Amino acid sequence: MLLIISILIVLGYTAYLICKIYFNTDKLTGTTGMIIVMSLGMVSSLVIGLISGIVYNNNLTTSTMIAVISSLIVGYFLGNKLGLLVTIEGMVAALMGSMMGAMLGVMLPSGKYQIMLVFMDFLYIIVASLIFLLISNIVRKSSDKAPTIINSYTLISMMVILSVIVLIAAFYNGNYVRKQIDDRPVESKMYEHSHH
Repeated sequence: MLLIISILIVLGYTAYLICKIYFNTDKLTGTTGMIIVMSLGMVSSLVIGLISGIVYNNNLTTSTMIAVISSLIVGYFLGNKLGLLVTIEGMVAALMGSMMGAMLGVMLPSGKYQIMLVFMDFLYIIVASLIFLLISNIVRKSSDKAPTIINSYTLISMMVILSVIVLIAAFYNGNYVRKQIDDRPVESKMYEHSHH
């Protein structure tokens, strides 16, 4: 359940920010656009790589290939409308993040990934929310509208809601794993103790 929620958060938030970049291409020029694409490419691919490493726990090659291909696609769509240079930056940042995430996911003990995944989800939510706020501020300044507090409240409420969902999923997963361990037959527990 936690893996599915993490995938949905990354896909949903990244797709939303890609659309926001596409609709405001003219305002996100130069270094600003490059930083947005690199940051979002790196942090989203880090989570994608981690999830891939968790799913294909015993196979670093497969998890890395899946993570890299997925992240290159994300990096391409992030930078596509902002020019070739920004697209290359986004794809390379995504490539780096996906490889690190896949290695981390494979190194985690099987079934004990919840804390790391929750931590990466929080990291992703914070960075993606800051990017959302940055884009909103740039768009607001360029359209000469009066500053609104609604955007800040929307951002904070989205962060809180997503964080609560991730925490609930982590708590549920932790309890489920603990229940499965406690429900094992007594013989297997005794076997474990006799070999320590």
